Amino acid sequence: MGGRKVADASAAARTAVHDALGQRGFTPAASASGTALFSGVLDPNVLGIPTTIAVDDLDFVAYPRIQIEPGFHMPERTLPHLLGVNRSLCYYGKGSVILDRYDPGGTVLQCLEQAEAVLRDAVAGRSDDDFADEFQAYWGGTFAYVDLPIGHIGPARLCRTTLDRGNRTPLVATTGRSWFMARTERARRRSDAGEPLAVVTVDQPLTFAATEAWPPETLPDLNRWLERAAPGVVGVVEEVLRTRPGTSAAVLIRAPNGLYCFRVKVPLQLRRPEFLEIRRMRLPEVMARQLTPTPIERSVGVRADAEYLFGRNLGRMRNLSGKKILLAGCGTIGGFLAQQLAQCGAGAGKGTLALTDTDILSTGNLGRHLLGVPYLGRNKAEACAAFLKEQLPPLAIEGHACDVRELDLRRESYDLIIDATGEEALSLALNERAVRTRPTTPPHLFVWLVANGAAAQCLLTGEAERACLKCLKPALAGPPRFPVLRDGVEVETMANVSCGDADYVPFPVSRSVAAAALACDLAIDWANGDPGDRFRTILLDVRRALPVPNGNPGPDEACPACRAGA
Repeated sequence: MGGRKVADASAAARTAVHDALGQRGFTPAASASGTALFSGVLDPNVLGIPTTIAVDDLDFVAYPRIQIEPGFHMPERTLPHLLGVNRSLCYYGKGSVILDRYDPGGTVLQCLEQAEAVLRDAVAGRSDDDFADEFQAYWGGTFAYVDLPIGHIGPARLCRTTLDRGNRTPLVATTGRSWFMARTERARRRSDAGEPLAVVTVDQPLTFAATEAWPPETLPDLNRWLERAAPGVVGVVEEVLRTRPGTSAAVLIRAPNGLYCFRVKVPLQLRRPEFLEIRRMRLPEVMARQLTPTPIERSVGVRADAEYLFGRNLGRMRNLSGKKILLAGCGTIGGFLAQQLAQCGAGAGKGTLALTDTDILSTGNLGRHLLGVPYLGRNKAEACAAFLKEQLPPLAIEGHACDVRELDLRRESYDLIIDATGEEALSLALNERAVRTRPTTPPHLFVWLVANGAAAQCLLTGEAERACLKCLKPALAGPPRFPVLRDGVEVETMANVSCGDADYVPFPVSRSVAAAALACDLAIDWANGDPGDRFRTILLDVRRALPVPNGNPGPDEACPACRAGA
């Protein structure tokens, strides 16, 4: 019955689209793919542009595709928002408009009207300023990763390197210290030394005139465009050819609207010592006299420096770059927390992310751990470090198969210590040492799950005027200072078959991820200089847990750790 309803709804939507487009004079066209394809005329009273509209997605997650017929002679100018050889019209920016799936007929007419408005503005020259906004699409070519120091201007290298997986060999702009190059010795030998690259900057967004031939395919075409769009860049690639060795040269332009690279290669007939060595200074002039103009290769630059990778998603917030962080426990919470910390920049810059754990990854862990089958039998800290370094090579991450108490935990070694072990005895031991050695010990962030994942809690300590971990429950057998479990709720534990294995508390992986996220948020707030509420709680099962207000509790008079450390 459900399948029939879906089929009926789909048929009704197709009929509505057919009828609506029919009112505009569009008729069904043959389609090899089975797509609903219609032919008609956009703006029939003025422009009269023959067009096809393809309605591939009746949910309207993807906008209908509107293309100008290939045989139609367009105005003698480049039109904005008209992309590709198939002359597909970009009438809505991706995700800018939510189309109404419950009004399929009205929706396709809305798209046609918007397409007509975009074309009218384009033909009249009213949207030529949009060339700058869309310049990446018009520049075309391949992509090049840009891993350069922030604001770097001057000499660099354009290299090809092999990523760890697959056969892709992307271009990388670097000064020689790129994390893309940090491969195994064999991979480094495969990577070439690169070609000379000059990095320049321009103050104005790059664009082009609608009447220009576009895109430039040869060096003379490029220089003619540069003379108007970026005069300061004219002659830069020729200077690189004159002064730096090799059979090619490249320029990367830093512009307000993106990063743009172009490359030239010395023609094969000129790759002789006479031109590459003896007459090197005259090489550009010799190339200019060749019967065939020197072609150029264009690439769009994509930032891949650590600052961009780990700061982009945080907006104006500081990331964890430059911080020395120690994470104790790489189990069900700690594994996910290690990944989140890394994605927030822990280990970037001059910072480090150190992981410790004494446990081995077993099959019983796979249902709620970051790692999977390839890491079975390995130490969790070392395996997590290996996994994260493979995924995020720029980061300094190290794994230690040891008890965290064996490490030097002073401020000179770490800026923040995070305990995600979930082992209360170990957490209390760390807390005791931290309280006793104030202020030479860095702040500690403790994170744990309550009962069977009924709630996640975390606490940032380090200040004498605020609660330590033991302050939350001064007496081991006594009640917690801030009760979170409802009356009568008991913790369910499961016994392992092997007597040497500890009992475990069942809860789904979603609770582990929630606890990790809670701690990561507090770590980010700490890095930004305002931790806010140092004691935080998230309810994950309201049937078993009570709401606990976030806040900054002070020390408890009965706390044995604070008394001993006073």
